[in-house]
Amino acid sequence: MEKETLLIVDDSKFARHKTKELLEELGHEVIGEAVDGLDVIKKCKELAPSMILSDIEMPNFDGISMIKEIRSYNNIKIIVVSSIVNTQMIQSVTYLKAVVLKKHIKAHTLVNAVKLLSR
Repeated sequence: MEKETLLIVDDSKFARHKTKELLEELGHEVIGEAVDGLDVIKKCKELAPSMILSDIEMPNFDGISMIKEIRSYNNIKIIVVSSIVNTQMIQSVTYLKAVVLKKHIKAHTLVNAVKLLSR
């Protein structure tokens, strides 16, 4: 499995910390953290991660808008997590060539998603 350089995006410091711990335990390098949609756009350009793991509900720029903006200049691998996953969201995220996972995911589900996108 290719080791990813990740940018973690969540307005919750606790969620960023727990996600970072898990990903680093798996050997991935977390090269940055962002707190909202505008912050991720800036840091994505600065840090050039190979993958973004992002909350979809966040201040200043929601996840769908963030993905659309990033897709305008980059085809980076993106996983978004949301507490509400419905057909419309899945279709929107999939159309934008990203993956959506339900929030409060188990560690093995996140690991499998990162592995799948790392291929």
